[in-house]
Amino acid sequence: MSRDIFADAARRHAHALPGHTLLAAEPCAIPASVLTVDVLVEQSEDLEAGQKYTLRALLGGIDTVEDLQLFLGLNDGDTGRAVAGLLLAEYITYQPPADGGLRRLQLLPAGQEAARDAQLRRPMSTTMPVVYDRLTGTVTDWRRNSLRRSNQAKADPGRLLLPPASSMPVRVVDLSLAALTSTLDPRSRDGARLLGISGVIENRNFYHDAILLVFTDDETRQIRLGVDVDGKWSEPHTAALENIGAVERLRLSAAPVEHPHAPVTDPGKRLSKAEVLALQAAGDDPDGDGGNAALNQAAIRWLGVYEHPAWLDAALATSRRRLIISSPQIRTAVASSRWIRALENLARTVDVTIVWGPGDTDGTDQEALDALHAAARRANRLAVVRVATTPAKMLISDSYYITTNFNWLSFRGEPSRIYRPDDGELVQDQALTDRAYDTYLTEACAHAVEVVGTLPAKYRAEAGPGSDATQTNQHLAPSSGTERAARRPTAPSRAERRRAALSKLEAGQTIAGPVKRLTPFGAFVTLGEIDGLIHISQMADRRVEHPSEVVNVGETVTVQILDVDIARERVSLSLKAATSASSEPSRARPKSPASPSKTRRSR
Repeated sequence: MSRDIFADAARRHAHALPGHTLLAAEPCAIPASVLTVDVLVEQSEDLEAGQKYTLRALLGGIDTVEDLQLFLGLNDGDTGRAVAGLLLAEYITYQPPADGGLRRLQLLPAGQEAARDAQLRRPMSTTMPVVYDRLTGTVTDWRRNSLRRSNQAKADPGRLLLPPASSMPVRVVDLSLAALTSTLDPRSRDGARLLGISGVIENRNFYHDAILLVFTDDETRQIRLGVDVDGKWSEPHTAALENIGAVERLRLSAAPVEHPHAPVTDPGKRLSKAEVLALQAAGDDPDGDGGNAALNQAAIRWLGVYEHPAWLDAALATSRRRLIISSPQIRTAVASSRWIRALENLARTVDVTIVWGPGDTDGTDQEALDALHAAARRANRLAVVRVATTPAKMLISDSYYITTNFNWLSFRGEPSRIYRPDDGELVQDQALTDRAYDTYLTEACAHAVEVVGTLPAKYRAEAGPGSDATQTNQHLAPSSGTERAARRPTAPSRAERRRAALSKLEAGQTIAGPVKRLTPFGAFVTLGEIDGLIHISQMADRRVEHPSEVVNVGETVTVQILDVDIARERVSLSLKAATSASSEPSRARPKSPASPSKTRRSR
């Protein structure tokens, strides 16, 4: 099974909170500042040979210039330069005694230390860059090049931005010499010692990538959070989120299971949730008993919601004969262009069937559906089947299948942050899998209202005479089904609908529509069948660094049409005003935590 960093984090930490179920491993970002700290540093340098032997001579009891010169075998000038350098560094004194006798050389404490390690220490003022974690309020060892700028983090719709613990600026008293010393390059740490901090300048416009782990209490259904930072569970960050009430601030919640999946009733040993978590924990322990091997050999086992995305990826990578993915809705956040290309490549050699429904398209992105239909028309062994009733949420591959509550093709991109315990059951039995594949595909074809693409040969007749399917691929339909489809009125294509919508628009017209997505250069607004672009220069009468400063995804705005290019299907817009319920101007209103632009992988 293929895994990514989120699947790995989920597997490592699923058992981290006893009595809780892990619902998701989400990409997140920790607020950070880059500090420029003014410090006083004591820098160590190797002593010159003359100074080094002078100190050692004094340490051995020689205390006059004459005796020193005889010991070193140097002339008057070289001896004088060595003594002068040590006097300047305040390593020795050369004062006459109180009784007015002969001047004698004497080691000071710093000179005694230098005599032992043969190094010269010079204090100097300098600045050092430091990355400060604004969630835990601590200095970190993160490097500047590991951070994202704020506008980059905010432009990522799949990443949850964690709140800081405080909005107060960082002060000198918030920093410690020990913490700053720990951030020094190990190569220079032995040669430098921080003596003090005199000032600090803060730049807050940064975030550090991490993974947010969303748990729910098995009894109370309350949400708890954990954080994986750089591949490890971070107790300081987990505690910080608890202290600031991050669940409420981020408006996260858990929902009950809406449509429980049918349990597998066939005989055979089934591993329960507790057994699976214990085996996963043992599999991560170098001294464990090979828990992952036991999971791979289980005929039937509980499958955590956090494991589903990895199994979906694995199905595309490892299926060799067949694949069914059944999900009520389809969203671009999952069925991206890259994902659909992988699916189409798989369908060159594997029978692939996508089943979705119910009969209406609420919650399904038309863009993703159109792309799937186009791929199905190109591929030889890919079919997209729309059914009249809500389909069971299934994934069926060559030798295993999963029955679940998980929305396989729409678990990302939901506007809410409601997490659902969409667990399932993994069946790794060939006979049961063969029976599930045949039963499910037969039922899906019987309830189909539309089939685009090529069904497996055995099931093509199931969606022909006697069904309500409109089969739009010539490879699919028997003659009677094709004739019936031909007699039905042909709906306008998407391209025809776009051209018709463009012809109704003209420069100077004012229209309202929701913001569909943000890019660094502007915001796209949905205007019926087409999208128009508000360039960043047309958003305000001031300089705008990023569109998120002015509008949010999902917000309805009023725009004026500047230009309509029918040939290129482009519409240029200028922002007029927001039309939400708030009486404040759009640009003055902070982004809502529930904004779709910050949507996570909600289930």
